[in-house]
Amino acid sequence: MAWNLRFLAVIKMNRVGRQQNMRENRVDLRRFVPRGLGLRTMKTVLTVMISAAIMRYVLHDTPFFACIGAVVAMERTIQDSYRAALIRNLGTLVGGLLGILFANLTGNVVLLALGVIPIILIQNALNKQQSIIPACVVYFAVVYTNTVDTALSYGLRRIGETFLGTVVAIVVNRAVFPPKPASEKP
Repeated sequence: MAWNLRFLAVIKMNRVGRQQNMRENRVDLRRFVPRGLGLRTMKTVLTVMISAAIMRYVLHDTPFFACIGAVVAMERTIQDSYRAALIRNLGTLVGGLLGILFANLTGNVVLLALGVIPIILIQNALNKQQSIIPACVVYFAVVYTNTVDTALSYGLRRIGETFLGTVVAIVVNRAVFPPKPASEKP
């Protein structure tokens, strides 16, 4: 019995020692990052690269909107990334859907301006006022740069691509040098 306990203690000490050696021998990647650029900057670049590659080589589409979503959602903390992604995606969803609806109702540029009203009402009702600006930007892009024939596909692509970019940003932020939670920071 005592022999088994000693044996388990030696195994545990060896495991702890190996973990400590791994920590001591770990390469500090910060020394490879040019002065003035932080890990968050490098993670943002990685996020944009992944989003652009998925859009170009997998989905065979332009990476523009996915890259915007990726940059917007890369934040200092995981919680802030989720918050930024929610704001951006909610705005893009509301603006895109209302843009599709209004583009199919009228081509009158003056009447299309009225679409801002339901955007503001919806975002206020959801208590997401921060999503008003992204919603309006997407709405304007759908109604003023498309025709009735292209508004649906453009609006849906814009929603999907933005969502893709924000998801990539959250995954990268969680997986690559994840920021410490606020409770662990000195």
